[in-house]
Amino acid sequence: MGCNVPVLFLTFNRPEHTRVALNRIREARPPRIYVHCDGPRAHIPGEEEKVAAVKAIIAKEVDWDCTLIPLFRTKNMGLREGVFNALNWFFEQEPMGIVLEDDCVPDLSFFRFCEDLLEYYKDDKQVMHIGGSNLAESATKHLGSSYLFSRFSFVWGWACWSRAWQKMSIDLDGLDAYEQSGAVKSFVEDSKAQAYMLDKFHVTQDRKNNSWAYAWFFSILKCNGLCIVPNVNLVQNTGVGLPGATHTKGKNEKAMLPARSMSFPLVHPTNREPAPGIEQLNFYVSQKSRFRLWIWYFLKGIGLR
Repeated sequence: MGCNVPVLFLTFNRPEHTRVALNRIREARPPRIYVHCDGPRAHIPGEEEKVAAVKAIIAKEVDWDCTLIPLFRTKNMGLREGVFNALNWFFEQEPMGIVLEDDCVPDLSFFRFCEDLLEYYKDDKQVMHIGGSNLAESATKHLGSSYLFSRFSFVWGWACWSRAWQKMSIDLDGLDAYEQSGAVKSFVEDSKAQAYMLDKFHVTQDRKNNSWAYAWFFSILKCNGLCIVPNVNLVQNTGVGLPGATHTKGKNEKAMLPARSMSFPLVHPTNREPAPGIEQLNFYVSQKSRFRLWIWYFLKGIGLR
């Protein structure tokens, strides 16, 4: 099951993760592979050697008939600016493609899933994102369709078009207007979840966290865009809760779901409207559980968050 669209592979300082994910990309054999590697941080002992090891793996193991386009930074740009600029670089050269980070290991069917849908929705401007992960698959795996539409832009293995990425605002332009419009009320039903998401977006806008993904999430919401979620989880995150994880330091068994295989040909959904119940579940499994959300909301209310 090969791949006929380009892949952007985002790497940094984890040689073993890089090797495992790259082995899966090798099985798919994309015709072009773009590789971004951020530069080492001078104050982190041993990081220069780890980054060098990652580059050596890329040089040795991208050995199939393809075009390798590397972007290896000499200075560290950080997660937010590094990934954002890597994605800009990729989509300036390609009209569409697949994005994988070094700790995201997809089932081989993920590549065909993305390729088929990139072509199917290439001219549909409302569809802005194809996700590969589904942490709520227990509620979706028995659907009659191969995928569903959502507002959640899951980025543990995903695909996109340059026409959609052009809508990305790393500074979350328009956030105040979005909040004042009340549009978040149609996104998730739980008022505490609404408050949490707005808070997360404001924290991101104020650069109090280092996330590019929340900026992309908001950019899709602002445009009333749609994201695709497979009915089963197609990508396993192998970096959750491990040393070096940036945003997933705590153990999360849902986030460690194994990758499963997609059946073909794809069965397209007849309804494009995201299901409120599944959207709320997507929030609980990807953002805050009900219990942790209650704690966050209480602490926020008394000024401790």
